[in-house]
Amino acid sequence: MLRRFFRLLYVLGLLAMSSCAKPDLPASVVRAGSEEELAACRAELVERFGADRLAAYDVALQELQLAGMDRGVAAAADRAAAMRAQVNGRTVRAVEILGWQARRTRLQAEIKDFSEMLARDLALREKTAATGTPQAVTHRIENEQDILAKLRRLLAEAEAKLAAWDATGPAKDRSP
Repeated sequence: MLRRFFRLLYVLGLLAMSSCAKPDLPASVVRAGSEEELAACRAELVERFGADRLAAYDVALQELQLAGMDRGVAAAADRAAAMRAQVNGRTVRAVEILGWQARRTRLQAEIKDFSEMLARDLALREKTAATGTPQAVTHRIENEQDILAKLRRLLAEAEAKLAAWDATGPAKDRSP
């Protein structure tokens, strides 16, 4: 009987400790009411989980700031404030999803722009082939092809990350 009592206490103790445990990284809530609060929140996350586990989160924050430029937010401080307003109170995973979706959108736009430049330069190369394509055009074509290859690789990585999070569609924020 006494053995059962101690087992019960042990199990209850484990349950109590697990209910007090801090959430894992994806479920952690981001506090970003100010620049200082976001920095303190990140410092806490680094302390609890290590800087290497925050790589996708850090990229997401940068991408959300870059997305502000597409929305016409000119000043860096204004873009940072808009990003903080967007992420404040969301989970780390929700922030990662939003940021990586913004990254995917940015990469798709850049691929479109570089594809159009490449198409123009390829047409120019065809047009000047008989008389000799200028070296500058040849170099631009090579550079555009290299850049497109890199952008497509980065897009594939973003798509894979979003698929791993089951977030290939619109943002699925499960928090406020």
